[in-house]
Amino acid sequence: MAQLNWTTLAETSVEGIAVQLRRYDLPAPVEMTVREERPVVSMMLPPYPVERLGRYDGGGDYHGLGNIVFTPPAADCHFRGDGGKPMTLSCLFDRTLFDRVTRIDDGWSRGRLLATLDVGGTAGGAIDAMLRRMAEELRAPGFATETLIEGLGLAALAELSRFLHADTTSAPRTSGQLNATQLRRLDEYVDAFPRRAPTISTLAGLLGMSPRRLTTLFRDTTGLTVRAWVEAKRMDQARRLLADTDLPLKAIAYDLGFANQGVFSTAFRRVAGLAPSTYRDRYK
Repeated sequence: MAQLNWTTLAETSVEGIAVQLRRYDLPAPVEMTVREERPVVSMMLPPYPVERLGRYDGGGDYHGLGNIVFTPPAADCHFRGDGGKPMTLSCLFDRTLFDRVTRIDDGWSRGRLLATLDVGGTAGGAIDAMLRRMAEELRAPGFATETLIEGLGLAALAELSRFLHADTTSAPRTSGQLNATQLRRLDEYVDAFPRRAPTISTLAGLLGMSPRRLTTLFRDTTGLTVRAWVEAKRMDQARRLLADTDLPLKAIAYDLGFANQGVFSTAFRRVAGLAPSTYRDRYK
């Protein structure tokens, strides 16, 4: 079983709240058990691992992890994944503060524990924005950093409390569309790995859903198929590289994950209506 090792890249603490920017160093693949002594909310930052799964003791099968995960104190959570060197923004709360705000007096039911593996929905969207703002502040502290971190931390804890008090006994509501957080995560993942055209299964795993569900929701949200969207993003990257750099076409094809220059040129001509060299001459 792997040990949970990380380097704290930046950190700040206010009353009852500690915020850390962590970079982990994990074997690939990884399987480990995590037991936190303090309540911890963690948000994965890019580049994202392809696979992250988790479950609690007595929680049955492994489930896909969302971008934001809450780990209750003194609970053994078992994780599996690709390992590597992922980065997180982790917000640690003192038990007294956590108990006072969340007021979870009825214990950690199986449904509530499963919900912590993917803090999504409306509350997740709000927490996502708050944690990202914290990460920005840790990377580049400004005036009144501690006050800002304290305010964001308390607000995130309040949103988490609402999320945890939702009705976990009923089946989760299924939205007919992907939300902004889910779309951003897909977008950042594709941008982070330009040389690897991701499979639909990989992208679905990032959001903890089946490939069929992702295919349906993505089309209903954007009007595009997942394949068409990934291809369009690669072609947008190709346009930028052709217009803004002097990279040879062979190098651009390699950077974007095409088998060779000929395959890249055919794909680019199909989308842009011009050969890559003609596009460069016209728009550079």
